[in-house]
Amino acid sequence: MNIHINKKLLKKIGYALLGTLLFLSILALLLKNTIFYHLVDSKIRNFNETHVGQIVIKNYNLNGFSRIDIDSIYFISPYDTICTIDTLSITIRPFKALFGDIAIKDIFWKNTTINLCKYDSTDNFSTLFKRKNVDTTKKVINTHPDYTERTSIIFKAIFDILPEKGSISNINIFVKRKEKDDVNISIPFININDYKINFPITISDKKQKQHFFFANIIYPDDRTIYSKVVNKYDEKDFFPGYKSLQLKAHFDTAFFSIHQSTEGGNIVLSGQSEMLHLFINQPAISYSDVIFDKLRLNYHFTITENAFILDSSSQVHFNQLTFNPFVRFQVYPTKQLEININKPSFPAQELFSSLPEGLFHNTYGIKAKGNLSYKLHFLADFSIIDSLKLESELKPEKLSIYSYGNVNLAKLDSDFIHTVYENEEPVEQIYVSYSNPNYTPLQQISPYLRNALLCTEDGAFYWHRGFIQEAFQQALIQNIKRKRFARGGSTITMQLVKNLYLNKHKNISRKLEEMLIVWIIENMRLCSKDRMFEIYLNIIEFGPHTYGVSKGTHFYFNKKPNELTLPEAIFMASIVPKPKHFASSFDSTGTLKPAVQDFLKYVANRMLSKEMINQAELDAFQPNIEIKGPAKELLKQKKDSINLDEVLPVLNINY
Repeated sequence: MNIHINKKLLKKIGYALLGTLLFLSILALLLKNTIFYHLVDSKIRNFNETHVGQIVIKNYNLNGFSRIDIDSIYFISPYDTICTIDTLSITIRPFKALFGDIAIKDIFWKNTTINLCKYDSTDNFSTLFKRKNVDTTKKVINTHPDYTERTSIIFKAIFDILPEKGSISNINIFVKRKEKDDVNISIPFININDYKINFPITISDKKQKQHFFFANIIYPDDRTIYSKVVNKYDEKDFFPGYKSLQLKAHFDTAFFSIHQSTEGGNIVLSGQSEMLHLFINQPAISYSDVIFDKLRLNYHFTITENAFILDSSSQVHFNQLTFNPFVRFQVYPTKQLEININKPSFPAQELFSSLPEGLFHNTYGIKAKGNLSYKLHFLADFSIIDSLKLESELKPEKLSIYSYGNVNLAKLDSDFIHTVYENEEPVEQIYVSYSNPNYTPLQQISPYLRNALLCTEDGAFYWHRGFIQEAFQQALIQNIKRKRFARGGSTITMQLVKNLYLNKHKNISRKLEEMLIVWIIENMRLCSKDRMFEIYLNIIEFGPHTYGVSKGTHFYFNKKPNELTLPEAIFMASIVPKPKHFASSFDSTGTLKPAVQDFLKYVANRMLSKEMINQAELDAFQPNIEIKGPAKELLKQKKDSINLDEVLPVLNINY
């Protein structure tokens, strides 16, 4: 009896639930559009009331329970319309939507136009998502972003919201920039099929154009992306939008993979990237084509709440060279950057064979036997930049070089002809030989001048191997403080190399090759320190078109190099950084300016502290000189061309 009653009761309950469900379904069908319109209207209204930018949608409809059709979408800033979209249709997965997850099944999107304008410090787009009527009096507890959270949102959009299939067509992005070429980015179509996404991109300006084709496949369940990019280009063309920078850049093919995971609450990205036949031509880098045959990075990248870390398990493949870098950039509470590379013993030829020809004109093709090892440690806290640390060391291990590439570095220990260039034109030839009457042996040059130059240019010349790490470190600190390249920290060896082997163009190529040649000369002991110093003194410019110490002492004082007084020697050392502007050291009466006199006193005191002169010589020192040579006539004719008070603080003085 009880069983019969229970069965009847259960049947009634079932009918009631089925009826309720049917009623709710009918009610949902009747009210779905009303609910949909209310939700969309309220979201748009809320955004427009709280943001400076505005969103306008002409028409939107809900078809069934999962398809949303939208026509005429506008994103408007206070200046103009930033973006317009003609039509957008998406199908969401309704079951996931019930639990608060938005997952798009398919998407169809047509005709998008984006207009971006950038003029000096203003633009038309940065205010689009800026909130208005923000109460600035409220105390902000934490203004720092959580980069783990932000990265999670990005990858959630890629892996959880990305549609399985779809079609997007006709996207045009117009970028206008003041006094620069306008750029147009065109994407005619994007095809999405089973998480395979293929699309072309054309970047162009009025004259240049480059085409790229992207092929991507995404595995949402495995949180992995694979990408391939093919670049179609014309080698004659500059990169679109950068003709003013004279930039030419292209590559054949690039590959990229990324796998996203979580470890200890942090986001971990791992994968591989590779680029084949990268070509760069830009005057700030090099005046020749720079070609990298193959670049590859196997990376393990961690994103924490406040920092980005490239783990040392990552590996860089640079042509034939491989190494494992560690890079850590902390955003807050203070900005910090740390870089470490430790590459133990490896064949030296791997390094020399990996040097790109366009970056290393003179040393390309070096042949060597033996090994090298390298260590780099860089640490900077930008809130206390004076604490910056820089340690870099390349060590030879039973190294022998039997071919120096395109330049004869071994000539330093023999007679040779040095050609002096100004504005890329040869202006003088100096025969570096004792048979040249204008070439002065080191011992016939005043010790006052030799020692004064050591004090002003390179105090550790006879002890270092081409570089002074402390000088580099201090130069880097000053450059960061001034936010420009204000100080270089050059040694006498570096100045000698610049004069003998390199052009006058200040670019990355020249600096890299300068450092390599200096390292080779010093570590391979291609000549003695005395020989380097002697050549340096006989080829550097001491005045306008006045090269070498013999001509320099005649130009100023009508003397031979061994006849200089202490004030005369220090004066000649002081003008080496700016030899063409020697006249700016003097006032209208032909007397050294007070700032120059103070500098000469300073150098004399340093020479005493280094026991280069004695106390009696310092006591007799007077910071005055009398110009007696041909420079006297030029001094009468020329007015000051620069303010020496601005020059003296940046003279390269190594303590």
